[in-house]
Amino acid sequence: MSGPRSKTLNIRSTLVIAASALVALAVWPAFIGTHTRAAADPIGLLTPAPVTPDYQIRDKNVAFFEGNVARGGDMIMPRLLAAEYLQRYRERGDIGDVLRAQKAAQRSIAIAPNNVTGLQILASVELTLHQFREARTTILRARGYNPFDPNLILAQASFDLELGNYAEAQTLLGKPEAMTRDTAGDVTISRYDEETGHLADARRHLDRAMHLADSITSTLAERRAWFHFRMGELLFNSGDNAGALQAERDALAIFPDDVNALNALARIALANKRYMEAEDAARRGVVLVPNPETLGILADAQIADEKVEEANASVAQIDAVERLGNAQHVNDRLIAVYEADHNVRTSDAYAIARREIALRDDIYAEDTLAWCAARAGHWDVAQAAARKALRFDTEDPRMQYHAGVIAQHAGDSVQARRRYERALALNPTFSATFADDARAQLASLKKP
Repeated sequence: MSGPRSKTLNIRSTLVIAASALVALAVWPAFIGTHTRAAADPIGLLTPAPVTPDYQIRDKNVAFFEGNVARGGDMIMPRLLAAEYLQRYRERGDIGDVLRAQKAAQRSIAIAPNNVTGLQILASVELTLHQFREARTTILRARGYNPFDPNLILAQASFDLELGNYAEAQTLLGKPEAMTRDTAGDVTISRYDEETGHLADARRHLDRAMHLADSITSTLAERRAWFHFRMGELLFNSGDNAGALQAERDALAIFPDDVNALNALARIALANKRYMEAEDAARRGVVLVPNPETLGILADAQIADEKVEEANASVAQIDAVERLGNAQHVNDRLIAVYEADHNVRTSDAYAIARREIALRDDIYAEDTLAWCAARAGHWDVAQAAARKALRFDTEDPRMQYHAGVIAQHAGDSVQARRRYERALALNPTFSATFADDARAQLASLKKP
């Protein structure tokens, strides 16, 4: 949801429909007092509600709805079962739950084709499976039944962002009916602002949504933690490393098994050369879900600590994920970025990036293609993709660095300097290796 992020685990892109479930049933009482930011926005006055560990009863919920669905009935039970499967996937990362959610949602829709909530859930399933165009088509079908539903408009805007349809997303977000009283509007606008080069605005919108989600007693723990995880990513890209680390720890205090937060904590710690902390967080993460990015961070931290045999075992796990654990291709971007970053199997990385761009064409897919093409020696492709990736001058230091490498190879020293300087200005420690390389390349470019 970081150059390509493990927002790339799709995890990041289910946000709109999931966030719409956070509509307030009850809001924790606000305190009375003076607060500069909150004076303009009363959401800032809300205090956090106690966290409910709902994830502890997820299996019981699933079993209850499975039993009801087995006995037959209307569209409601399979729809509720699909939602529970999808939530359990977010909490545990078992792709099998996504496929089960798909089947349950399709059953609900078969009973009632005009079942808008069932269609929303199916679209969220398709998005998680990286079936981006199918997800958008499903939401358009739902909008045919209810064209002015704000959450359907926001979902369509979110899918347009995945597909790189930025003008269409902007139009949808400008509709008065797209504004909601829950978190969905701020979350989607935050993401649009982030991708189109307005990081401060993205943080402001996300902060507002996070305060609201924290104040609602019915917010699911994993969903509540998600806001803190995402805030950590935005803080990191803007150079607030301490704040980013704390945001990820806050997410884990809410939901201890938050794989997204563990991955982000490990990545941020590694970038700041806090190798023991990175290794600890990554190790906890891969026990829960062995995704390629977290395994790569673990291997890098182990190498830095001279644990060569352990690092080799971690790399072997990445190979196993690529061969055996990526049947749905949801890890494609993560695998391609790992291989490009480490300059291994660069032809495979380039092939994966090309396959990914055929599915969605957002700025992160273009950045992945640019970086993988550069590593594989396809410099013309890399230059074209880098231009598309940074057409909004997105405030992401890794993307800026990639563009710097590509410009330098093309002999454009002015552009290379600009991109390296931009990356380091955003976050001087955006990477344990690439930030140092950016400084070294700048020094060489400035020599007469």
